[in-house]
Amino acid sequence: MKALGFLRRLAPRLRPHVWAISAASVLILLSSAIGLAFPLFVRDLFDAAFLESNADRLDQYAILLLALFAVQAVVNFAQSYLTAAVSERVIATLRIDLFAALASQTPGFYSNRRVGELSSRIASDAGLVQQVLRFGIPELLRQAVFLVGALVIVTLTSPRLTLVTLTAIPFAIGVAWFFGIRVRRISTGIQDTLAAAVARAEQVFTQIRVVQSFGREPYERGRFELEVEETYRGGLRRAVARASLTGAVTFTAFAAIVLVFWEGGRLVLAGQLTFGTLIAFLLYAMSIAGAISSVAGFWTNVQEAAGAARRIFEHLDREPAIRDPLTPRSLPTPITGRVRFDGVTFRYGNDLPLVLEGFDLDIQPGETVALVGSSGAGKSTVAALIPRFFDVEDGSVSVDGVDVRELRLDDLRGVIGIVPQEPMLFAGTVRENLLYGRLDATKAEVVRAAKAAHAHEFISGFPDGYDQAVGERGVTLSGGQRQRMAIARVMLKRPSILILDEASSSLDAESERLVQDALARLMEDRTTLVIAHRLSTVIEADRIVVIDGGRIVDIGRHAELLDRSSVYSRLYRGQFEAALASVEASGG
Repeated sequence: MKALGFLRRLAPRLRPHVWAISAASVLILLSSAIGLAFPLFVRDLFDAAFLESNADRLDQYAILLLALFAVQAVVNFAQSYLTAAVSERVIATLRIDLFAALASQTPGFYSNRRVGELSSRIASDAGLVQQVLRFGIPELLRQAVFLVGALVIVTLTSPRLTLVTLTAIPFAIGVAWFFGIRVRRISTGIQDTLAAAVARAEQVFTQIRVVQSFGREPYERGRFELEVEETYRGGLRRAVARASLTGAVTFTAFAAIVLVFWEGGRLVLAGQLTFGTLIAFLLYAMSIAGAISSVAGFWTNVQEAAGAARRIFEHLDREPAIRDPLTPRSLPTPITGRVRFDGVTFRYGNDLPLVLEGFDLDIQPGETVALVGSSGAGKSTVAALIPRFFDVEDGSVSVDGVDVRELRLDDLRGVIGIVPQEPMLFAGTVRENLLYGRLDATKAEVVRAAKAAHAHEFISGFPDGYDQAVGERGVTLSGGQRQRMAIARVMLKRPSILILDEASSSLDAESERLVQDALARLMEDRTTLVIAHRLSTVIEADRIVVIDGGRIVDIGRHAELLDRSSVYSRLYRGQFEAALASVEASGG
């Protein structure tokens, strides 16, 4: 059955738990067998009371039934625990694999998707699959045993009454199939809409200052309300489908029971059945009806889980655009840090214009090279190609003579340190954020890096020092403080190649001075690529590379370029004169 196809995809994750699953299955069979025996004991109990008037036998059957139910309770507990343990582990593994698959995707993957929607796949969609594993599958097995066992027993007891009971099954199966497919379609739409609503909420929460500064709380509430209302309407449609299924199946099942009452009563009056046998038959008929109803309910749950599993496995099956080579090469030892762009052509999509075309640049070990150019010239793209966040369309990027596409990503990115324009910190402590640069760094190394980055001073002023919580994305810190923590984090990493992406822009004069001093220490003896930011770093660069329209139009020192490069002169006048005036006014 197509809807159960996701169980085949889960098979590799279920296989390590085959013994626990087998034990749980045996316990389900045992519990079902006890349940099937119950009507037979009831038959004998009623016959002992009404036909034989035997009080002793009545007492014996009552005690035996209590003992059976006690055994069944223990069996059900053990089965429930085993099933829960397996389902929790399988879904935990599934969530971990899904997280790993998403985390391995390139930055380009995330530029077209909302993070909240992806988070919903890990939480909500995996939760739906878990419900089927933990409750649906065991219940299906239990009810299937009940259904088959009860049909065998009632057929042996009274073929005539069995035919009456079986009239309900084809109709119930047809109804379950029809409404089950409808529930799956509606549930898929609900999950997609809910994921969009969660994504919107997450976006608002992370940009709450922007939202509040523009007074857009009512606007955002309206947008969120529209998506939640759509989820609500979908929920109502699903409720109607579920209720219709439940009502139709319940009516069919109990209509069959009424017919059994009627026909069985006629047989008792005719002396062809005992009263105890009729009661037992009715209990079996109710078990059959309950099994059919449960299977129908299970089918709707499977349809929901099938839609959720499809979305999960779409991401699990998605191959990252950037992967390790099959036969990776190693970087030379020691690493010098030479970076070379050789005839690089790049665009962000097949239907998008070229960003870089015929780009050639050779950055020598220990050299500081600054990239300048107008917005959209390709500066950030050049920086993104070195750690292989994207792959070139033509040409090559190499580190120490090795094409980056021939290196393991961990090896390549392990020798590169990046200080972005807007450093992002995690919602944890100062120490945890700094240790992200090198997880095994000692306390002394963390403090030494913080001091070198001029971060130790403000960290020591916190009530909890290095154990101070920084809030979501470091919201409790100033821009300069976040920047200095980002620099300290990279210092701990000790990279051979350094990329500074507008690393001191938008800072006040004092913060800029501290950041620039920290950057100067970080850049010592490292190959550094600087994407044009404040004037001071650009002037001090060994070479300035002027980019226009994805091509290098000139390379030289600051004074040389002012004399001969019209593009650089224009950029200088437009972007740097105000900064220069500020530096001169402060006596810099």
